[in-house]
Amino acid sequence: MNWDGITDRERFNGWYLDERDQFADMARDADWNGLFQMLGKNPGWANLPRPGNRSGFTALHQAAWHGADFPVVSRLLAHGAWRTQRTRGGRRAVDIARERGHTHLLELLEPVAVRQLPAPSDALEHHFHSLLREATGRCFGEIEHLLPPLSPLTEGPSVKIFFQVIGMMGGFFYHLEYDHVHVNASSRMDYGDGDHYRVTPQGFFKIDETRVPPPPLPGAAPRPPL
Repeated sequence: MNWDGITDRERFNGWYLDERDQFADMARDADWNGLFQMLGKNPGWANLPRPGNRSGFTALHQAAWHGADFPVVSRLLAHGAWRTQRTRGGRRAVDIARERGHTHLLELLEPVAVRQLPAPSDALEHHFHSLLREATGRCFGEIEHLLPPLSPLTEGPSVKIFFQVIGMMGGFFYHLEYDHVHVNASSRMDYGDGDHYRVTPQGFFKIDETRVPPPPLPGAAPRPPL
C-alpha cells in the first residue's frame, strides 16, 4: 500500500495526475463500479486522497460521507482501505459516518487492531518521524510532505507501506515486526536496496539486513530473516 504525503500537485506528471484525479472524482461522485475498476489496475491506491492532499479524503471517507451500501464499504476494506486513516481535519471514516447519521456503517468502520504497536506508541511514532527527517536531508525542507502515521500497521497481520519522497528519487518501505518497525530507505541512486533501520520506542538505529534475527518468543512461530 502507498502513503501519499505530497502536498504539491505540480510534482506529479500529467498522465498520473489525470488518473488520480479521475479516481478521486469517482469516489466523490459515488461511482463505485468505476472506482473498483481503477483499483483493480492500481491496487496500491486504496488509501490515496486527491493529489495535493487538500482535504485528505480517501475513497473510504467518501463512502462514509455518502452512506454507501454495506457491500461497497466491505469491498473497500478488502482492498486494504485503512479505518484508522484521518482526513486533514483529523476525522476517520467512522467519524464521518456518525456525523452523517449512517448508522449501518458504524460497526463496520470502527477500527480494529489486529496487531499492537510497541508501547508507548507515541514515542515510537516520534522516533519514526525523526528517522524520516534525518534520512531525507533537505528534502522535507524544500517540499512539504505529510508524515505517515503508524496506526495503519495495526490493521492487518502483514501491512507493508511505501512512502514516496520527492527529491529522494525513492522513499521508505516500512512494516511492523514483532517488537519494532522495520524501515528501508531506498533510492534509485542506491547501490543495492538502500539502508535498513530498526525503530523502537527508545529510538532508531541502522541495521545490517543480513543479520540473524533474535530467537522467537516462547510459543511463537519462527520469524523469517529481518
